[in-house]
Amino acid sequence: MALFSDVQLACSRLAPHGWHSLLLQHGLDITAPNLQQELSKPLSVDRALKGFEDFSPAGGRGIEAGRPAESLLYHAFASPNVLSTADGTQLTAFPTALEIEQLLNFVYGFNPPSMEMLSAYAGSAPLAIVVFAYEYRPRPETVHKAKADLCFSRTGVARIGTAPALYDAARRGFLPFVEADTQQMRVIPARYGAYIAMQKNGDSESFGPMSFQSPSDANLSFWVPIHKLFNGKECLQGLDLTVHLENYQINEKIRQVHMMYSATGWQEPDILNYPFVITEGLCHWAEPTDMGTGLLVPDAKERLVELAHYQGQPLSFTMPAGTGGLLHGRHRVLDDGTIEDLNNVEGVDAIVRQGGYRTLHYQDAMADGWVRARCPELESYGLDKDSVAAYSIIGAPDFFPLCGQRELKAWSNDPNVFPCPAPPCPEVWHARVNPLSDVRYSINPALEGNYFAEEDRGVTAIVSLPLGESVSAQALTAPEVALAQRQSCLPDFASGVFGPGWEIGRGLIDKPFKEELNGYMLASPFTEDARICAALGSYWPGVAPDSTRTYEPRTVASSVIPMTDAEIGLSDAPSWDGLKGPVLVELEGRQVVQYQAYEYSDYTSAALKGQLSLAVTGHINTEQYHRRVLAMHRAYKAVGATEKAEKRLWSVLSFSIVQQPDEQLDAAEQEAGHSLEGEVMYLFLYKHGAISTPADDFKRRHVEIDTRVQMYVSQSALIAKEDDTPWHLRDESI
Repeated sequence: MALFSDVQLACSRLAPHGWHSLLLQHGLDITAPNLQQELSKPLSVDRALKGFEDFSPAGGRGIEAGRPAESLLYHAFASPNVLSTADGTQLTAFPTALEIEQLLNFVYGFNPPSMEMLSAYAGSAPLAIVVFAYEYRPRPETVHKAKADLCFSRTGVARIGTAPALYDAARRGFLPFVEADTQQMRVIPARYGAYIAMQKNGDSESFGPMSFQSPSDANLSFWVPIHKLFNGKECLQGLDLTVHLENYQINEKIRQVHMMYSATGWQEPDILNYPFVITEGLCHWAEPTDMGTGLLVPDAKERLVELAHYQGQPLSFTMPAGTGGLLHGRHRVLDDGTIEDLNNVEGVDAIVRQGGYRTLHYQDAMADGWVRARCPELESYGLDKDSVAAYSIIGAPDFFPLCGQRELKAWSNDPNVFPCPAPPCPEVWHARVNPLSDVRYSINPALEGNYFAEEDRGVTAIVSLPLGESVSAQALTAPEVALAQRQSCLPDFASGVFGPGWEIGRGLIDKPFKEELNGYMLASPFTEDARICAALGSYWPGVAPDSTRTYEPRTVASSVIPMTDAEIGLSDAPSWDGLKGPVLVELEGRQVVQYQAYEYSDYTSAALKGQLSLAVTGHINTEQYHRRVLAMHRAYKAVGATEKAEKRLWSVLSFSIVQQPDEQLDAAEQEAGHSLEGEVMYLFLYKHGAISTPADDFKRRHVEIDTRVQMYVSQSALIAKEDDTPWHLRDESI
């Protein structure tokens, strides 16, 4: 048995690194001479051991055939929370991505079913070969939140970057950081696999989907995985399978510019060619002998944004008017061929809005497409030709890779945190928070192959394997379990708000508000949209930083998740976007706040210079993200700004996480007569007055200060001082 040999080798490798003693705590000896028999015997699972608190209450063997979440060995290998031995010391080695995939195949091949058995299990439900993106998750991140479990979606989200992917074995996944270079970011892959699946209407008690939308999901069809497909004779009784995964990706954002606007200087047939349409050099399959089959990896690029070339020359075009800031047009091509940086010209916004000049195109490596499976041996069962595709997204970088959209939506709509009765929560973000997994749109039918039907609206949903048992009270009352500290490739970590979007857009060229997802209704390149949404208080929460406080006060936004002084360049470390935040300066005997004007910021140019970074923001986990948002919310309330218009009268001059002991905090606490417990955040807000442009520098703005308020905020209390008044405890009950 090839599958068993692979598992046996993995157990032998890991046993001396703490895994033998750890699994013995449950009665499982991974060094037993007859390991296959050992994996079949009943165990006494100790769910008090760290990492096993959320192991399925129904699980009681090393391997439970066809049930990964009930197989103790698979949970131990795949859970990102299994990190230490029984005595609390760190395990000294962890399963590789290949070993986890081999073990998953072994779970399904331990007692393989026949096609007749699967058909009987599905009953009258249609069966098909379906491709899913999937990952094993701790209990709080699963469909039912009752146990650690596999989660599946017909949408996978990989992400672009400037460095190759790197598997973190302890986390059982990927992160974007490059330790030696803070301004590089790794690509993030997505894991796909082929399953025999049945089509059923949504069922909240069985497979979901996650965040069940009643009553609509009960009337919507979803594909539900029931058996994993893999090569060889051990997958299905009586069959020797060969499973092929096929991938197609396309980036046609530059082409859509010339489809939407006339008189740009380009039309068909030119715009059918590269780089107007890009289908090569976007991604590749990881080597199966390293990562197992089905890991789709974006190709790392030298820069997140690159100058586009056509027919051996830089690609220029006539800038159309009124693009809404979603098309880069700040590098003007003069008659003699030289390039003028319009960021150095006063009134650049008006020039770009008016258009009518030659400018350069820049391309990114984002794309959308599909992953399909072929298995010729299943043709006689009518499955191969009708295989169902997964939607494959290669999205923009996620500057908060440890924070999921689903978690933020659930938290921001918790009445115990924010007094908002229903989404969207008007007191927190400027746009509603919605994960892509909660969107019920169809997929662009014009993608090559026409594999997505208009009525197929469950593609981005997340489902589980059908539940074989009811959700037990034991699972629901079990100890708290940590979230996975890695980047997810599933769509609850992507944005389902479109304006035009972060990872994916909505609409079609001829029908911009149509409820269809595609990759081309986005900014070209993505950095243009990143600039806008970051300056709108993280318009796409959980993926985009909040750069509002970097710029002069604007009537369109206020800070939501404040960035620290270090994160916006007010220390020796480089900022996340290459810019520096506001500083106090002396002007004619008074202090004013000096800003770099928003009008002259340019994230496309920053990306070309390699200045975009997620080295600092990327380490903010979900809990820390929550604390920042809540601190900003409370700070506005403390100055009496509860409505959006009132919040926009106040700007953040300084924000930091206090590193204790801190003399200034000690003095403030002593004066206020109150000691703050736990983590403390410092905020310096000011109510702004007139805004002016210095005569000697049109790229800067000077802002008058009307009122200053400094605050120290802990989880339980807030102390503040206004202008020169003493520090005092602020009553937050009103």
